[in-house]
Order: sequence, then C-alpha cells, then structure tokens
Amino acid sequence: MNMWLMLSGIVASFMAGNSLLRYREQKLADSRRGKGFDDFAAYFSGDNIPRDKLRHVYDFFQSWQSVKDFPVQPNDDLYKVYGIVDDDVDDAVIEIAGRWRAKLPESFEGLPPVRTVADVAHLLHQLPLEEK
Repeated sequence: MNMWLMLSGIVASFMAGNSLLRYREQKLADSRRGKGFDDFAAYFSGDNIPRDKLRHVYDFFQSWQSVKDFPVQPNDDLYKVYGIVDDDVDDAVIEIAGRWRAKLPESFEGLPPVRTVADVAHLLHQLPLEEK
C-alpha cells in the first residue's frame, strides 16, 4: 500500500512539473505571437548566412519546445528558453552542423562560447562546409 502511495506521489509530482513547464512555454509563445521564421532570418540579414541554413537552426530549436510552431528568437538563451546546457549544447551544435553540412573541429576548445540561438548560427557559419 505504501509503495502505491509513494508511486502515485511521484507520478503526480511529475505531472504537475510537466504542466507548469508546458504552461511557461505556452505563455512565452503567446508573448511572441506574430513572430516567425522571417523575423528570425531578418536578424541575420547582414551576416550573409543562407536562409536554408538558418531554417535548420530555427527548426531544431523549435522542436525542443512542446508548443506547436514555437517562435524561436535569435537572442533566446539556450538554457533559460530550451533547457539546453553543458553537453546538450555540444550535442545541439553537432546535430545542427550535420544538417548544415559544416565540418566541426576535433574539439570544441578554443571556439567562441555558445549561449544563444544566434551564437549557434554564427559559430556554424564560421566553419568550413563538407565537400560534396
């Protein structure tokens, strides 16, 4: 009996936490209503980053949110908005680099710090592309 009570408490805590997270994500998305990929791409207009490459970045971060069609913004903090931290940042850069067809160096040491979505796009834009 105590085991069932403890298990139901854990499940209830998980569900409450998940609901709060989804609520927070929805409120953030609502505050960005009317924004979309074109606004995101416009931020990079002076950087000569191809739109198809920016689309890879946008789609990747949009998929990290539970809100459908979440409006990604260039200055989104990877941790505060997407919960991406430490090794997950490296994994995100590696995954987007694959889509981007960018060659990553052997190590991430010496590369500029990546804290925002724009940092990811700028970092990948600096890397050479794989040969076809």
